[in-house]
Amino acid sequence: MRLRKYRIFVVLVMLVATFSFISCSDDDDNDNDNDTPSVTTPEETVFFYFPYSGLYSYFLENIKAFETAIVNNQGLGKKRLMVFIATSASNAYLYEISYNNGICVHDTLKNYYFGSAEYTTSSGITSILEDMMTESPTNSYSMIIGCHGMGWIPKSVSSRAGMFKPENPLLCVHQTRYFGDSSSTSNTYKTDITTFAEGIKATGVKMQYILFDDCYMSNIETAYDLREVTDYLIASTCEIMIEGMPYAYIGKSLLDHDYQGVCDGFYAFYSAYNPPCGTIGVTDCRETENMAYIMKNINTMYPDGLSDTDTIQILDGYTPAIFFDFGDYVAHLCEDVSLLSAFNAELDKLVPYKANTDTYYTQYDGGRRISLTSFSGLTISDPSQNSTVTEVKTQTNWYYATH
Repeated sequence: MRLRKYRIFVVLVMLVATFSFISCSDDDDNDNDNDTPSVTTPEETVFFYFPYSGLYSYFLENIKAFETAIVNNQGLGKKRLMVFIATSASNAYLYEISYNNGICVHDTLKNYYFGSAEYTTSSGITSILEDMMTESPTNSYSMIIGCHGMGWIPKSVSSRAGMFKPENPLLCVHQTRYFGDSSSTSNTYKTDITTFAEGIKATGVKMQYILFDDCYMSNIETAYDLREVTDYLIASTCEIMIEGMPYAYIGKSLLDHDYQGVCDGFYAFYSAYNPPCGTIGVTDCRETENMAYIMKNINTMYPDGLSDTDTIQILDGYTPAIFFDFGDYVAHLCEDVSLLSAFNAELDKLVPYKANTDTYYTQYDGGRRISLTSFSGLTISDPSQNSTVTEVKTQTNWYYATH
């Protein structure tokens, strides 16, 4: 028996959920009654996915912010919005957010109890997604994920590397989000990006977009891993501040698939942030195979890569750096004019929308801002000389496809 609980809220960001919504009119198919309100058939479901991460209170603020966008928009249009949110490592629930008479209403659909963090496995992810799709059977789906993030780096590496955590993160003036629970050295609550992709693929559904409200998720390695399960990847190249995506600013654009509007709203929020610090890229994952072909030609011409990475734009706080600006790296690597021109033309297709402030923020070294002189909307780890990733970076699907 389905448990239903109603609460009134006012507004939402971290992981925008899937939208495919039924209007507030009565579902009554009486064609002979001209006074019967028309029914808006849902076209898409937006699915917020908030697994256990220690960021629960911030997720609630993200949801409120998105609800603000819904209220300002006077509804969800032909969308539905579903939310999966973990209240602890073992408990979670699935609910729908709907709009009714100027307010947002929550309808609880299912409660979960997890005995062993099943949500970190591909089958567990598939099961949660299938629950959502059963409750909201629409033609298309999009997904917003709120969590900590470590980009493409596998959990087996990030869990053992103390360098992946600021020594005293709570002493930093500003907090950021670090997919999986990076606050622990255990793998228990972490999910590899390849596992996540497998979980989505098993549903047979390809997302319209996946937005990561996490750190370091806008990288070519992740985009390549997700190429079969989403059209677009929306994420930050750097650490994202603890507040996450500004859903009150970008919620309507996400509902409308207005990716330029998403970038504009993100920039409007983070350019006025204290300190100004924010990066976002919208990657067309359908272009990743074309880019892999070009990069294989470049790597074949320059098999030794770059010995000096000091002048390449870095987008993290690690020492040595792990995440480098994709476009800037290739600009330094490739001296062949025609090949570089082909790369830049494809990069414009690969990342059609992006935005950045003049600096980004990292919690490392007590918290600091780093200048941005080059920004392509994506990072790459090929040139990294960080001993923690020098071996595993050669084991990514991207690396196999381009070397």
